[in-house]
Amino acid sequence: MSLRLGELAVIVAALLVVLIALPVHGQAAENTIGVIMTGDIPYYQDLHKAFMARLGQIGLMSKTEVIVQKPYPDDISLSNAARKLIATDVDAIVVYGAPAALAVVKERTKIPMVYAAVYEPLTPELKMRSSTGIYVRLSISSLLRYLRSLNQINTLGVVYSSYEEDSVYQFSELTKLAAQYGMKIEGINLKRHQDAVAKLAGRKMDAVLLTGSSIAHMAMGQIIEYAKEKKIPYASFFLSTDTRAIVSLAANPNQQGEKIADKVQKILDGISPDKIRSEAASDVELIFNLKDANALGMKLSMELVTEATRLIK
Repeated sequence: MSLRLGELAVIVAALLVVLIALPVHGQAAENTIGVIMTGDIPYYQDLHKAFMARLGQIGLMSKTEVIVQKPYPDDISLSNAARKLIATDVDAIVVYGAPAALAVVKERTKIPMVYAAVYEPLTPELKMRSSTGIYVRLSISSLLRYLRSLNQINTLGVVYSSYEEDSVYQFSELTKLAAQYGMKIEGINLKRHQDAVAKLAGRKMDAVLLTGSSIAHMAMGQIIEYAKEKKIPYASFFLSTDTRAIVSLAANPNQQGEKIADKVQKILDGISPDKIRSEAASDVELIFNLKDANALGMKLSMELVTEATRLIK
């Protein structure tokens, strides 16, 4: 019996050593980062993956809890997401897109905010002591020029959402440009991505352009299906490097994810956000889908092809 008790003591001691060596489950992290990622779209997913990967590379993942909020891009949902993170008292809030960034600004919080994928004309509204990030400088007139080279456009369908400030701004820009070219704008205001098919039904358009709306890009599959059926060109602006669009213009999401992770690290190291320079995304992608364009009988001039950063053949 004494032998068995001795063996048991050895086993218990060994187990205690193992348990002490293991990290305590649920142990409080040194840092907490809140993330607001609106819309279930590949662009934001890629941005977030790059952000998380970079956190790992710089040694923050092992000591950081990341809380992700995925609200629908309407005012109430965005506001609720921002308030939840503020109530949690996170060390920094990371946001993707202008609507999410503006929702945080409206809460007047002192928690540092780092933004990505914000359309440059809206950055003045984000200027506060506790924010920094990456903004996107893109020419919507250039995208319209590429689209016009594919087809004679008398009526341009523009998919936007009145819920999203950057999308509304782009719709306004396109309306002004259309007047210069003698084109008519057919505005398709999506408040729910499920409504895309019904909103498109019965419209007569010569091309379709998706603004930088999360809701529009959530409905991208239905919009492209409609355009292919009508044999008209379709383009994506700002929130997609999706090869399904015939023409897309966007800033690389991976580069933005990496850069904002570096800015978050500086904040966690005690540097005030107003001392961390906001900057423009430098890696811009212009993608032409020659395969689908040719299938629809559309030809791109060699001049435009040479401007592309990527060609889908």
